[in-house]
Amino acid sequence: MPVKYLELENFKSYAGTQRIGPFHDFTSVIGPNGSGKSNLMDAISFVLGVQSRDLRSSQMKDLIFRPPGISAEDAKKLRAEATLVYEDASTKEEIRFSRAISEKGVGEYRVNGDAVPYKAYEDALGAIGVLIKARNFLVFQGDVESIARKTPKQFVELFENISASAELKEEYEAALKGKEEAESATIFAYNKQKGYKSERKSLKEQKEEADRFLALLEKKASLKTEYFLWQLFHIHTDVTEREKAAEELKAELREIEQRDSDKKDALANAKKKSSEARRSTAKLEKKRVKLAAEVDGLEQPTIKSAQEIKSLTKKLHTDENALAKIHQEEESHGESLSKLEVEIEEYRQTETQLQEEYEEEKQRGAGELPTLTEEQEAEYERVREAAAVAGAKPRQELATMNRKLSSARASAGSLANELKEVQGRKEEAEGSLRELTERQKTLAQSLDKTKTDLKTADTELRQIQKEAREAELKTRDIDTEI
Repeated sequence: MPVKYLELENFKSYAGTQRIGPFHDFTSVIGPNGSGKSNLMDAISFVLGVQSRDLRSSQMKDLIFRPPGISAEDAKKLRAEATLVYEDASTKEEIRFSRAISEKGVGEYRVNGDAVPYKAYEDALGAIGVLIKARNFLVFQGDVESIARKTPKQFVELFENISASAELKEEYEAALKGKEEAESATIFAYNKQKGYKSERKSLKEQKEEADRFLALLEKKASLKTEYFLWQLFHIHTDVTEREKAAEELKAELREIEQRDSDKKDALANAKKKSSEARRSTAKLEKKRVKLAAEVDGLEQPTIKSAQEIKSLTKKLHTDENALAKIHQEEESHGESLSKLEVEIEEYRQTETQLQEEYEEEKQRGAGELPTLTEEQEAEYERVREAAAVAGAKPRQELATMNRKLSSARASAGSLANELKEVQGRKEEAEGSLRELTERQKTLAQSLDKTKTDLKTADTELRQIQKEAREAELKTRDIDTEI
């Protein structure tokens, strides 16, 4: 809405009533210094509600024009007034805004001649787009520099005054407070909803945990059932195996009892026979005891039998060497004996020849005893003694050789018997050794089989223990998860 004209009464340099105008879209005020250009601007500012500090005066009453020589009484009656007339471009209706100031500095606001309070006056100006606080109607001296020096906060205040948003401060603050309360309520509702979501999530997790717990309980029950079934299976297997072993033992016991019964029957028959043969066996008891002792003595461990066989073998070798030596001596003595026998036979032949000659001589003499000279008798005695001496030594050697031969034969027979006995004992010892070796092999095979079975059983036991540990670990894990 454009300004049409301005009416002044006793305002600063304008004495009396003055009407300035009309104003157009572009109006320039020119004049020399002191002609009232600035006062005209001050008057417009005064009408539009600007305070005295912006009107180049310290007090509002300084705006009143004082004629020269006016009395004090008349001066008290002076007042200044400025009226700015706006014209509506479409309706051509005028709106008059008036502001007056008395000598006492009391101000008065009028709209179309009606006195109104400052707030109503300000609202009326605001209705036509004039914002007093924003001062959007005039640019005062120094305003540009002042605007350039404003801080961001001051710029905001300026823009708020220009845009009239400052008037909405209370409403804005109330709305802001409502907004903050709404935001608080929203945050509270959000937090509450978040709490509900968190609680829902927690309840869902608890439900899932409960489901997992129930599943684990079922799994635990299943594992326990499987474990108990496994135990029952193995117990049943053990019972079956033990029952089978018991049946085998019972069968073996029955067989043993049958054999024992047979043995008892045989024993009874043997007792009957033994009662009949007791007298005949009394003499053989000592021999039986001796043989039993020898048999017990022969039932030695393998090492003792081997040592005995080694000793017997050594003794047998020694006896064989001794027997061979005796045979050599016997052969040697046989040769000597043959030589002696030959010599004895020669002496016997000589003696027989001599005896025959003696008999012939005796028969020729027809019973007449020959008469031997002393020399013949001496020769006869000498020959006789020589023959006796010559035959005595071979006879002694023959007797010695016969004794030695008899002794050697006796030793050879003894050694042969002892050799036979040693060979028999050796054969018995070898038989015992073979039996013990066979028993040792059987025991070794049984031991190997037992070791194999023990190793297999140990492996199975470890596997079972491993499975038991795994089952126990699973049970512990389930208990831990529960």
